[in-house]
Amino acid sequence: MALSISLASSRMSGGYGGFGASGGARLGLGLGGGAGLGGGLGLGGGLGFGAGGGLGFGLGGGAGAGAVLALGGGGGGALVASPAFAMGRAVSAGGLGGSAALTAGPASGASVTPILSRAAEKHTLSGLNDPLEAKLSHLTGGTDVSQESSVTATVEYEAQLSEYRSTLETLTIDTVKLEIELDNVCGTAHELKAKFDFEQGVKFQLESDIAAMKKDIELASDLRIDLDAQYSSLKNELDFVNQTQEEELSSLQSKLGATTMDTSVSMIEIDTGKSFDISAALNKIRMEYEKSVQQHREEAEAYYKLKVCTQEVLALSKCLIILAFQLIDLILSTYRCLCFQNMTLEQSLAEAQAQSSVGVAEYQAQIASLTSAIEVAKADLHKQILAYQELLDIKLALDVEISTYRKLLEGDDFK
Repeated sequence: MALSISLASSRMSGGYGGFGASGGARLGLGLGGGAGLGGGLGLGGGLGFGAGGGLGFGLGGGAGAGAVLALGGGGGGALVASPAFAMGRAVSAGGLGGSAALTAGPASGASVTPILSRAAEKHTLSGLNDPLEAKLSHLTGGTDVSQESSVTATVEYEAQLSEYRSTLETLTIDTVKLEIELDNVCGTAHELKAKFDFEQGVKFQLESDIAAMKKDIELASDLRIDLDAQYSSLKNELDFVNQTQEEELSSLQSKLGATTMDTSVSMIEIDTGKSFDISAALNKIRMEYEKSVQQHREEAEAYYKLKVCTQEVLALSKCLIILAFQLIDLILSTYRCLCFQNMTLEQSLAEAQAQSSVGVAEYQAQIASLTSAIEVAKADLHKQILAYQELLDIKLALDVEISTYRKLLEGDDFK
């Protein structure tokens, strides 16, 4: 009996080796285990044996085909057999066929042609299972370290998670504070905007009031000037009237003084001569004086009324003149605006004419180029028509020759 054993690494995360055996009894036995740590812990082991009678059992996860039983288990990764563990694929359904061969990876084990008995197979299997059980116990004994590492990783994960949670809570609180501050700032901004709008309205109202007051002040100043002029004219008239009355009064007093002297003389004459009625003379003089005063008063009143009417006419004329000047200023401002608009329109017209002239020149150039292109195309078309006519003539001549040759050929065939 010949036996070959080979060891090879199993393709598993943190994988352990695999064990394979081949013998003349076409028996396959394999053990593979591996452990992987990466957010989790996995441990697996597998044990399998097969007999020609087709007996099989499994523990964990595994599959048996034919006379071969495979046992396997794993955690944290999938167990993929190495070339040394790929056994039993060529085993026939009977498991003990003479033509079946068992291979164990790249090991250079020799296949045994003699067939072993049932007792020899059992002895061989028991001898091979002992080291496999030792391997399995060794693998299962390392679970404490894996559990400790898993607990440590869990504790670290929880600590990191709590730190992240505290950071998240802090950021949430800061976000709420910032939102509250933002709302406060927005409210303050709205209040300031409302105050600004109110102040703008007050400012506009004050400006309008100031403009109206300026107009009132201008009108009041004009009225004051007119009243000053009227006052000066009336004062002059009053002075003139007073002076006239004083002159008349002085003249009357001088007359009355002369009359008194005459009266005294007459009284003296009365005493010496004939009697004279003085009271009648005084009454007559008084009546004349009152009549003269009344006449002068009426003349002064008429003159005053005439002056007042003249001043009113002058004031009205001044107001009309002021309105005329204002109208002239308005007309001048309108004229300036119209002149500016006219200048702007003339500039726009000049620009439009320049642009239109440029556009017309471009279009004329395009028309000239298109006209020349049309002429060239017409010349090319005429040349092509001539060439086509020549080709058509050649075709007709060739058709005639072909028909002639065909007739000649038909005549030869007929002969």
